[in-house]
Amino acid sequence: MLRNPLKIHSMPVFTLILLFHSVCGAARPSSRRFIESRQLGQEDAFQRGLTALKENRMEDALAEFTAAEREHPENARIRNFRGILLVQTGKNADAAAEYQEAIRLDPKLEDAYRNLGFLRWTERNLDQAREALRRAVELLPDDSFAHYYLGRVELDAQQFERAFHELELSGQPLPAEPDFLIQVATGYVAMERLADARKVLGQLKNSRLNDAESVGVASLLLSIHENPAAITILRALKADHGAGSAAWTQFDLALAYLLSGSYAEAADEGLTYAKAVDSAGAESAEAWSLIGIAKAHLNHGEESVEALREAAKFAPREEEHWLNLTRELMELSRFPEAVTETQNGLASNPKSYALRLRLGAAYLAAGRYAEAETVFRELVTAGDPLPSGYVGLAQVLLRTGRAEEAAAELAAAERKLGPKFLLSYFRGLALARAAKPEEARAAFQRAVQLDPNNSEAHANLGKTKLTLGRAKEAIPELLEALRLEPGNAQAQRLLSQAYHRAGDPRNAEKFANASVKSAAAPKNDLIDDFFAPGWQFPRNGTQEKVR
Repeated sequence: MLRNPLKIHSMPVFTLILLFHSVCGAARPSSRRFIESRQLGQEDAFQRGLTALKENRMEDALAEFTAAEREHPENARIRNFRGILLVQTGKNADAAAEYQEAIRLDPKLEDAYRNLGFLRWTERNLDQAREALRRAVELLPDDSFAHYYLGRVELDAQQFERAFHELELSGQPLPAEPDFLIQVATGYVAMERLADARKVLGQLKNSRLNDAESVGVASLLLSIHENPAAITILRALKADHGAGSAAWTQFDLALAYLLSGSYAEAADEGLTYAKAVDSAGAESAEAWSLIGIAKAHLNHGEESVEALREAAKFAPREEEHWLNLTRELMELSRFPEAVTETQNGLASNPKSYALRLRLGAAYLAAGRYAEAETVFRELVTAGDPLPSGYVGLAQVLLRTGRAEEAAAELAAAERKLGPKFLLSYFRGLALARAAKPEEARAAFQRAVQLDPNNSEAHANLGKTKLTLGRAKEAIPELLEALRLEPGNAQAQRLLSQAYHRAGDPRNAEKFANASVKSAAAPKNDLIDDFFAPGWQFPRNGTQEKVR
């Protein structure tokens, strides 16, 4: 999300404290080599180098260590210290070479691994930093600095569980800097440690934040449903910049309204932003996209379509704008228009996999089965790496009365792609339609194993067991479907039948009555399928989008 890694040139004293740890472990075997080296006449150059290092006379220290290295090139610790000095003078490549040579000369020199790992972290080379720091903690498990920076590496890599474990092992006080706390809060949100996230975000709300950090904190607050606090931050940000002086603040406020469900406010603020930018390009496209999504949630279908058309017009090579437009057209059952606009989108984005899928779906929804089959078969023949094309083809085959062929296509897809929930689930539907209930039961059983939290999979497994005359086995599956989706009318009706067959008239009547009260409206597959734009940042701040 928002990152501002520790910069070595901005804090030389702390860096020297960290790296000077290399000489403080006098009891280490590699340190004893310096004591032994006194007989070699090396002590003077090395000691003069250390003195210069302590007094922050970098050039003198480097000269002394270079002299010591020329006399004794086999001494790994001299290489390590020369690397330290080279880092301080900004010669990172030379420093890395010194650390690596130190490691070659002494593979157990933990200091060199730690210093190399730290250097690679400052360079954002996380894989090499992780490798070096892991080796450091293997050699010296109580090296708090190595644990700390390994934690920072994992935090930057968004491996949050490992990051927090290493930071805890380090025992080091954590910085109270906003960029670091934002990373920590992001980790807590990802791990669903919401109480911890709220605590950190509470600290951040009272911190002095720059513009980009304010946006980052607001986005995190929205992610944990602290909507009023997020909007308060963004309103203040807009007020601080004054009307019209920073249009991006208007956009972010509009996005916050959208994500918090305040759709009318989102549309109004988005329109204000659209007028402010008033230019053909990505900014106008994002504004109209946001307005269109807000209008769709307000059930203002025609206004939504027109806004989303504007977005596609301003940025025709961004496939998400075409996907949003065709999503809304299909929601409004305007299938011929959805086909046309998807074709327009493909003309601008001929390699778009998502738009080809959408074209097949639009043909299918429009009842143009031959065209839909052609689109999906082209995807499958091209080696679709995802289940989507195979499922689309199976849906066409089911609509045209070819259930066994659909099941065969899905079985072939499973052999190519391996176990996938969608393939097993739709294969179960196809086999049930083909009057092969035992095979359908096996397919639904696999689907439940692949996604135990899918209500429809449990419901169809229960239905199939009921078809096979196994009413008592069907009941637990149907109850689980109802637990996962309270108010599932199909599960309630099937439970009524299952209890009736199992000889339990009281529960049969209970679930029969419940099914009548449940909402009968079918769910729309396109609900919440919009691609919302990302956050905007000040021009002199980070431009990375937070989604």
